[in-house]
Amino acid sequence: MIIRGVAILCAGISASVFATNHLSGNAAKAVGSNPSERHAQSSQVMGASLVGNGAKLQFGTKPTADIPAQSETGIADTELAALDESGANTTQLDIAPLVLNAMEFASNLELAEGQSAPDSAACSPSLTSAPMVDGLIELMLDAPCHPDTRLVISHNDLAFSAYTSDDGSFSAFLPALSVDAKVDVFLSDDIFLQTELTIPDADDHLRIALQWNGEARFSLHAYHDGAQHGDTGHVHALKPFDSDLDEAFLISLGEVRGPEPMIAEIYSIPVGLSGKSRVEVELQFTEEQCAQDVSAFISDNGDSANTHLKEIVFAVPECPAQPGMVVMGVEFAPQHVALSQ
Repeated sequence: MIIRGVAILCAGISASVFATNHLSGNAAKAVGSNPSERHAQSSQVMGASLVGNGAKLQFGTKPTADIPAQSETGIADTELAALDESGANTTQLDIAPLVLNAMEFASNLELAEGQSAPDSAACSPSLTSAPMVDGLIELMLDAPCHPDTRLVISHNDLAFSAYTSDDGSFSAFLPALSVDAKVDVFLSDDIFLQTELTIPDADDHLRIALQWNGEARFSLHAYHDGAQHGDTGHVHALKPFDSDLDEAFLISLGEVRGPEPMIAEIYSIPVGLSGKSRVEVELQFTEEQCAQDVSAFISDNGDSANTHLKEIVFAVPECPAQPGMVVMGVEFAPQHVALSQ
């Protein structure tokens, strides 16, 4: 439970402002919680693609230091006069070369001690991963020369965007979608990192992932043992655990900021308990979205030889339309996800 809680905290659920608005501020404007009243729109299943960072991603295919210039105090013009016994000036001794040679020596000494020379190796980002309980992947990125930098993380059909911290670090817990797991990280458009690991218990968990681009207000909801909206068995981004079924949980990934934000929510439940759950996708729409088609992508952790990523399209009611909600049911069995009509 502690590790699950840490995983969800690291995923950034508390920072999901859109989720807060989705489940609180607009709740009064939503349609009733009766599923038969809310399933007003049918789904359209299309070919899968996801646009991120200006490119279309198709899923399912596998020194030396310079000597300082002469100072304004005129070091090069400094001279010492050698006096004879009579006090007469007999010779001029120019100390500028001595001073500059000493400065060069000090500079080279600093370089030799590794105190001032830039270390290009220290700027090289590193990506590491480790298997965790519940079939989770702990992902850790260290990029000290890339603070507050956008990155895109992908794993199987899952993709989301995030940002490094002020010190260039990033960490997250990802639900593994396959036993032989591979995670790719695209950093600052020109750096690609990859990590591979084995998650022995990945197939013991059914995972359903919802992902979308932009600031659309999608959300993934699971209901256990016949629970209704708001009941104890209702799991969502702001209530990621069910106290009566703690093996099931929901993790949110991604940040709603910057260009083309990519957001994801992943619901996880042990395969043997999947019969206790039903899952729905919700879209809260505004007046500005009336008469538009709003799309998202849904996938599962089924057999990698048969990609299950699907594009789902919600048809928002014709204008004029008040803010409201469109709900789509997700019918699933172990290793397979389908969309209810």
